[in-house]
Amino acid sequence: LAAFAVLLVCAGRELPVLERRRLVTILGIAIATRLALIAAALIGAIPFLNDLSVGALRGDDFYYVARAIRARDIMLGVTNGKYDYFIVFDEYGRTSYLQVLTVLQTLLGPAPYGLRALNALLFVAGACLLFRLVRQAYGGTTAALGLTALLFMPSLLVSSTSLLKESMYFFITTVLLTVVVAALRHPRLAARLAAIAIAAACLWALDDLRRGALLLSIAGIATALILRVALETPRRAMAAVAIAVTIVAFAWTQPRIHARALEGVASAAKTHAGHVFTTGHAYKLLDDGFYMYPGTPAAWSLELTDAQAARFLIRAANSFLFTPWPWEMVSRSELIFLPEHLIWLLIVVFAPIGFVAGLRRDSLITCLLAGFVLPMAMALAVTNGNVGTLLRLRGLVSPFLIWVSVVGALSAAEYLLGRRAATAAAPAGAWT
Repeated sequence: LAAFAVLLVCAGRELPVLERRRLVTILGIAIATRLALIAAALIGAIPFLNDLSVGALRGDDFYYVARAIRARDIMLGVTNGKYDYFIVFDEYGRTSYLQVLTVLQTLLGPAPYGLRALNALLFVAGACLLFRLVRQAYGGTTAALGLTALLFMPSLLVSSTSLLKESMYFFITTVLLTVVVAALRHPRLAARLAAIAIAAACLWALDDLRRGALLLSIAGIATALILRVALETPRRAMAAVAIAVTIVAFAWTQPRIHARALEGVASAAKTHAGHVFTTGHAYKLLDDGFYMYPGTPAAWSLELTDAQAARFLIRAANSFLFTPWPWEMVSRSELIFLPEHLIWLLIVVFAPIGFVAGLRRDSLITCLLAGFVLPMAMALAVTNGNVGTLLRLRGLVSPFLIWVSVVGALSAAEYLLGRRAATAAAPAGAWT
């Protein structure tokens, strides 16, 4: 609660009075909503609370807190059971997030609901960092609308009050994005060096927080810098496209590179099939014949032709953007998610417009937002095969894509209103 108060004071620093009041109002409502959700979770769990329920939790929430409490009990000498040691030292699910949970609960005692408040704080703080970046790039209106959408998107609202690691991952990623901008733009050399050091610490933390996060983060920064250089002028963009097509065409004619690329696509397809062969609402990206003989990804023998690999990649991109269509939703939970899925489709429509408009306003921040989206989206698209998992994992990219889409929506609205005003002002019979 003390940190929330500090956040409210610091978030509006150096802003005009009216804009600071608007920001504090948005953040205050967002914080109150999250604390109310945590209180509702506690009150709703009262009939089920006991010494063995770990806060009446289920799923991954239960797993994270229970494993951290077992580690705490071993450290304090409360337990010496072999099963406790087996769970605590299991390689499955081992991340630095578990260490954070263990340390906090060793210092403060079991806190299955206090940790929810900590995750809410991390998410709101990350949203404030993005707000400050976007405001200097696109202006106060775009930043306020994007912040509101980010803080009150239903799935992000719920996940930010869970016990999962998404909030910490989002916060560290936003810190990384912020310090990358500082390292490239700050006028003082000492500040740039400090930003580089913080960026290295963020990459180290992300590496142990989520599998593949280090590679994806580095790829995001590299993608952003390449886009920034390649799209600086229209002539340079055309030249970059021509060079990229030439390099890909030449590499594809090399047998070794060609075979390595097909192996990479096949490896991703095996991971995708592992999701398809599990329970839940699955969707298929490969041709139907590949699903006749189920198997684990490691043991599944899969060879793809060029055409089969191309169809897989095209379907993967299409599925990430549009799956599931409203008429494809089959469960009650998917139907509950329908309103947010429609919002996601609007985000997909306006994001390209926003990217073009954002390049004219602040190319560096626009490219960074796109760079943090593209590698993650590509990795999720080719490795997933479950609708529920896809809807949840889109939350890794939507916090960055929302701002670009808001820019696109506002630009489209300004264009349409401008044309309407021009048409109304034109003399009768004149060309408009």
